[in-house]
Amino acid sequence: MDEIKDKFVGKWKLDRSERFEDFLYECGVNFFGRKMAGMAKPVSEISVKEDGRVHISMVTSFMTQGDSFLLGEEFEKDMRGNKMVGKSSYKDGKIIIEYTPTDPSIKPQKVTREVVNGELVQTMEIGDVICKRYMKRMDSEV
Repeated sequence: MDEIKDKFVGKWKLDRSERFEDFLYECGVNFFGRKMAGMAKPVSEISVKEDGRVHISMVTSFMTQGDSFLLGEEFEKDMRGNKMVGKSSYKDGKIIIEYTPTDPSIKPQKVTREVVNGELVQTMEIGDVICKRYMKRMDSEV
């Protein structure tokens, strides 16, 4: 847990994205939703509570979403009305969450977070689409 605290804890602001609109399309987000999300510059906050629970939130001007989990344990999540079961792990310096939908017609997703050259790199996978979002630490608010 100390490594997660040292590397990830703090606030991170989106700097740039690759294939984010493609990712949202695969998730079933409509055109308007994709355009709104693409314009947003979310802030991600990562914290670790005393009980070892990891909290990751993503805040934009029009929505807030987040996860709260113990590594290795399953948790439930509602993603745009779709019920998912998440399972987290920490491997090779990366926080990995795999989401399995309860509805078999919905595609599973995988989200990996790692710190590379001082940036938080969030890789999101669904189907054949791999999206990367790069965030910079907000030094003044850590």
